[in-house]
Amino acid sequence: MPKLLLAVAFAVGALPLFAAEPSEAMLAQVARLKAKGLPLTDYHIHIRGGMTPEKALDWAKKTGVRSGVLENHGKGWPLADDGKLKAFIDDAKRFPDLLIGIQVNDRDWFETIAPALRARLDFVLADTMIMDGQKLWQENEYDIPDENAWLGRYFAHCMTVVNEPITILANPTYLPSKIAHRYDDFWTDERMDKLIDAAVKNNVALEIQSETKFPNKKFVELAMKKGAKITIGRNNHDDKPNELKRSLDWLEELDVKRENMLEGRHLYW
Repeated sequence: MPKLLLAVAFAVGALPLFAAEPSEAMLAQVARLKAKGLPLTDYHIHIRGGMTPEKALDWAKKTGVRSGVLENHGKGWPLADDGKLKAFIDDAKRFPDLLIGIQVNDRDWFETIAPALRARLDFVLADTMIMDGQKLWQENEYDIPDENAWLGRYFAHCMTVVNEPITILANPTYLPSKIAHRYDDFWTDERMDKLIDAAVKNNVALEIQSETKFPNKKFVELAMKKGAKITIGRNNHDDKPNELKRSLDWLEELDVKRENMLEGRHLYW
């Protein structure tokens, strides 16, 4: 196709934004889950690495899984002030079928965002991967000389995050790889109970992420028994299509019901 015609075709939406198509296996899985009444939304699509609202919407139309787009909010992050947050919301609001959120990385976030901007969001997502300003995945930048003391501080941090007015706790029960060998003895039934009970009390949904090993199935089963809401998400770093295999597989394997799932827009302030 000549370059001019190709540009026009994209401009009017005649060509898909992704050349890739979802697999037949994914489409069949989505159809089975929707037949059970499950509302399927990927709430964890970052606008980064080439991903755009247009691409997120295109993939949603192809797969039948609604897209929730977000950017990182906080000091030193793409949405570092209200002006940048407003510009992000204005851009994404061009597509009414998208849900629009933020991932909050500062623990005082709910005190710094203008109320009028907070009200325009559909959801707020947080994880526990930044503690006391330290990005825990950057493991060469910190040491853990006393594992028990560090884990005690980390659990207190987890409880702080789940008690904020967030919609979704992403990657729950995360541990950095340098201390992941302590996962089973750290994430005891008692600690899982406390985290899940706080999530239920605060209406915080818990994520089954497709790109991580956290949480384990025991945690999700316990969360469902206690009445916690479940979400799915990819946590992308690029714009490659993602079939959410781990997330969708677990929805089937754990026989998740509609009443277990977060659906649509949720804010708690």
